[in-house]
Amino acid sequence: MNPHPKTRTIRKHATFKCGMMRLCIFAAVMVHGLSASAEEKVSEIQADLHSTTISGYVDSNLVVGQPQPANDNFAGRFTIAESNVTISNTLAGATYESGEPFVPGVSSGQTAWWTWTAPSNGIVTLGVSGTGFAPLLTVYSGTELGNLSLLASNTFLACYTNIPDSNGVGGYGASECGCHWRVRNSTTLHVSRGHSYQIALDSAVHVDASYQPVPMAFTNANTGTIHYWQGWSPVQTTNIPVGGDVQLYVQFTAAPGNDDFGNAGILSGARLRSHASNLGATSEINEPDHLGNPGGSSVWFSWTAPASGRVTLSTNEIPPYAPPDWQSYGVIIWLSGNYYPTCGVEVDQDPPPPFFPIFAAYTGDVVGSLTAANNLPLLLDAFPHAVSFDAVEGENYHIAFDGNKGTTGDIPMFLALTRPASNDAFERRIRLRGVSVAATGYNAGATHQDGEPFVGQDGKTVWWTWTAPMSGPVSIRLDGSDYAFPVKVYTGSTLTTLQTIAAGDGQATFDAVEGETYQIGVGDSAGRTGHIRLNLQATRIEAQLLSVVRTRSNRALLQYAAVPGQRIVLLRSNNGTNWQPLASARARNNAVIFGVRRVPTDSGPFYRAIIFDRR
Repeated sequence: MNPHPKTRTIRKHATFKCGMMRLCIFAAVMVHGLSASAEEKVSEIQADLHSTTISGYVDSNLVVGQPQPANDNFAGRFTIAESNVTISNTLAGATYESGEPFVPGVSSGQTAWWTWTAPSNGIVTLGVSGTGFAPLLTVYSGTELGNLSLLASNTFLACYTNIPDSNGVGGYGASECGCHWRVRNSTTLHVSRGHSYQIALDSAVHVDASYQPVPMAFTNANTGTIHYWQGWSPVQTTNIPVGGDVQLYVQFTAAPGNDDFGNAGILSGARLRSHASNLGATSEINEPDHLGNPGGSSVWFSWTAPASGRVTLSTNEIPPYAPPDWQSYGVIIWLSGNYYPTCGVEVDQDPPPPFFPIFAAYTGDVVGSLTAANNLPLLLDAFPHAVSFDAVEGENYHIAFDGNKGTTGDIPMFLALTRPASNDAFERRIRLRGVSVAATGYNAGATHQDGEPFVGQDGKTVWWTWTAPMSGPVSIRLDGSDYAFPVKVYTGSTLTTLQTIAAGDGQATFDAVEGETYQIGVGDSAGRTGHIRLNLQATRIEAQLLSVVRTRSNRALLQYAAVPGQRIVLLRSNNGTNWQPLASARARNNAVIFGVRRVPTDSGPFYRAIIFDRR
């Protein structure tokens, strides 16, 4: 780096030919009325910045004799001794040192340097602002100028969108106006205790594009007439602003106590709430990507299952099973263009990721050789980031909380263990009776028995049993359940003798045989479990009316034919359309008798009896 004061490029711009994600190459400097001395200054600046292959159009307000900042050279970099501090400095007069690293397309060579050593593991956020210009911020590892490695920068690529025409289609966009580097006002990175980080500030080169009018003409070959019109063409421009006053902000957050796998926080109980924070958290060598997310800011908890069942981790309180929320929303944005072409709106190609929690559970004792539990996102709107897994009583589980792509935050963390329902085991299946049956239950916490058929993907099945009171078609529907759980119907009385006769997602139909017993299994939906509403509807067969015997006070005895052991239900209606159950009785011989308070007549009330069940 030259030790003498230098004149720097300033504010106005030149036209450049630019390639996407490359430095712009100077095409033409449209200088009007510059003095010879000014043109010499332009040549001098071009020579100084030859490694950037960038030249600029300089106005006559050149700053001459500006001294270099004291930390202009890498060897003279300032030491930042504090972990949360704001530093004021200047890039005025800053120059390029031979061998300095460059960020292609952004660095202008007006650099100043700092060094900072991390007091512990954690996360540091570096912010920057400039007076009248946008500073480029880069962070490196290494202690010699020749061996620096870029760790982070505040640059991002912005590309112009495609803008529809007046009819909402077509238009101009990224293919014409291209993509250009921009700078943010901060960058964040994970740091390790005792490691030194080299920080450089530079005046960022600003490349842009816009449509400019271009005169067009062609000659009619038949008539020789010349036709003129105005066209439009994208023109790219480059500004290299002179560095001025800057402020550098350092904000360091130390890693929490349970940052490392070996220092996991202890959780206990079947249902609990805990505060969790991954602010300042880091990742360890060989630590897995939790749920496939790159993360990088994880904290750890240890929990031993007090019972077997299904465990759910969430940021809001978890009932015994998660209620569904079927609502979804979409947003469509239409962009309307002008009558002349424009480049459109710049779209950040790598925007900062939003924070949301990532949960995962593991077994094992070494972070590099953990076995993931069957972690499964619930995908319910009411619990957007909840994850569930199967737990075995007495087993110790290591639970990781990370942030999306390394983002951090404070959250409430809920853990809920749901023990299996009573009909989880085939031997404890619940008996259903009748031709029209409604039953409720849940398969959260359900387990898989040895020899049990897989009704769902993971074998989380609960069981019912039903004996057909008569032959005919039967439908089973799970309307109102959390998911369209798979349902299967079997014959057989033991797990080893089951034969499938019907299956479906959320429903199943089959032809029943009178007296046959059927086993009904409801499984998990791709591993997901929850509330079940089961409705069974079989064929209704009316019992034959044998006699009507009047008694005193307009009462009557109604006698219906039956088979011993059958349960008969008496229905009543005032209009012959809407029927309500009135009474039921089990036949002890070949008939049942019901007493009614009003004698049936042609104008009502009306009575009918149906065969509901058999012993």
